[in-house]
Amino acid sequence: MRIDLQTYTIVSGMNTKFLLKILIILFISVIIFPSITSASEFRSGDKLVIMKDEVVNDDLYFAGNSITVDGIINGDLIAAGSEIRVTGTINGGIIAAGGSIIVTGKVTNDIKAAGGVVRIGGDVGDNVLVFTGNLVLEKNARIARDLTLGAETATIDGTVNGNINGGASNMEMNGATKGNVTVRIGNNIKLSPGATIGGNLEYTAPRQGEISGIVSGTTTYKEIPVQRENFMSRLPGEIIGYLWLLLIGIISLIFAPELTQKISDNISVKPLKNLLWGLLVLIVTPVVAILLLITIIGIPLGLILLVIYIILFYISRIYVGLWVGQYVLRKLKQETKSRVLAMALGLIIVVIGINLPIIGGFIHFVIVLLGFGAIVLTEYDVYKRLNHSFYNQLAYIFKE
Repeated sequence: MRIDLQTYTIVSGMNTKFLLKILIILFISVIIFPSITSASEFRSGDKLVIMKDEVVNDDLYFAGNSITVDGIINGDLIAAGSEIRVTGTINGGIIAAGGSIIVTGKVTNDIKAAGGVVRIGGDVGDNVLVFTGNLVLEKNARIARDLTLGAETATIDGTVNGNINGGASNMEMNGATKGNVTVRIGNNIKLSPGATIGGNLEYTAPRQGEISGIVSGTTTYKEIPVQRENFMSRLPGEIIGYLWLLLIGIISLIFAPELTQKISDNISVKPLKNLLWGLLVLIVTPVVAILLLITIIGIPLGLILLVIYIILFYISRIYVGLWVGQYVLRKLKQETKSRVLAMALGLIIVVIGINLPIIGGFIHFVIVLLGFGAIVLTEYDVYKRLNHSFYNQLAYIFKE
């Protein structure tokens, strides 16, 4: 039984960067680039820089912390990292996932990006597909075909030769599109006086937008009824949710007390690193899983990935709850050896925090990122220790 548990922990705590790279390569090779050859370059590490005078004559795959491309890539760039910056020329397409993705250089093919912030300021020779918290299409940006977006905030200052489709909570357009704009808006849409739409504007929103720009075609507004939730009506559900979280937390403390405590402790030890890795996992995992589900051979792996993702998303709050509870008790000079009591108190604070008006959503987002990041980094540390111990044991056995 001991060997099985160690093997399970090693697999579950696998080097995140390595696993991420393998998943990216797998779905890209099956779906997007079936003609991939052995000439492609695969790189990993903390940092990668393609200098201004450097030329890469292959597709470039990278998984790590940060990547900067100032030179030329005669092929596709596929990257995952905390920060991705492209100021050079990509004679191919870009597929990127990360905390911050900035493309101010020239891209001859399309861009597919998922990140906390996506900023495009150069020429794109094909379509752009973006999922992000904050999208900025700069004034100098030129998209040859369509822009499809899913964003919290979208600012369109550049030019789109095709259509703009998708959705955003808030969208401001100061640039131009030669095609139609069809969007679903969660809060507000603004078309500034200098903005132009060559086709039709169709938007669905809770209220009419500020349409001051030029729309050559028709403007169609569809209203979304504003639903105002009463917290008291949600209270029974929140109580049940709290009890479920506490039950899962207690089970975790019973069967893996030290691991649970270590994950909780890592929240305060590496907060920024937790946030960055949490954001990366939050964004990349569903994108990879969905693309895997499109393929036949990738369906089992895609389903497993989605199940793990949903579970981790849910339980990430219990580790933050334990940390919050222990922190509050220390500050009140009421320290206790009972982790269950600390977790119960912390989860009450967490549940109240994520239900606060206006800032509740942001608090929930930060909690999930901290929990995700702490889980990933702790499991990686466990993997390194067990992996080292496992191979030492093997060496000892074969030596005998």
